[in-house]
Amino acid sequence: MSQSEAELIALSQQGDEEAFAKLVERYQKRVYTMAVRLLGDREESRDVAQEVFLRVYRGLPRFRKDADFLPWLYTITANIARDRWRRRKRETGMIPVPFEETTAAADHRFSPEALLETRETKQLVEEAVASLPWDYRVAIILRHMQDLSYDEIAGTLKLPLNTVKTRIRRGRLKLKEILAPLLEQRGDQG
Repeated sequence: MSQSEAELIALSQQGDEEAFAKLVERYQKRVYTMAVRLLGDREESRDVAQEVFLRVYRGLPRFRKDADFLPWLYTITANIARDRWRRRKRETGMIPVPFEETTAAADHRFSPEALLETRETKQLVEEAVASLPWDYRVAIILRHMQDLSYDEIAGTLKLPLNTVKTRIRRGRLKLKEILAPLLEQRGDQG
């Protein structure tokens, strides 16, 4: 029988390393995926994930029992990723958008052409999201890729609800502006 999140947190706060390892195992994929979507760099995202769980480990003794763990985890992830992004921007003067080709599981129901088109569209969307200004990117990723509610995003980013809604709306408009010509062009070629 698997332990609940609250039980694992309580045990981790008491110094149970096995419980903490289970927390890491439960959430490491989400943290890593969010970091990759924010930074577009798998290697750097691994480093971010390690740093996130190091901060979580250090911060768990102060974690309130009545607080939600996942938004706290996403807050730490977004903050560390933002710091890395800013450092990279400062060091290079630009932000590369090196989204590696994502691997899609083969499904016999789709032709190779359909899979290729789906993969290309997904890559276009990932690159468009990665090109958004940071504030819009984080809000869009938390909403559409991490499936957080507006309220959860507001709590995670420590922003007023209306600010979150505005950032998501503006991010969507910016994405539409970026993607419409690309998708239209692909439709003309097809």
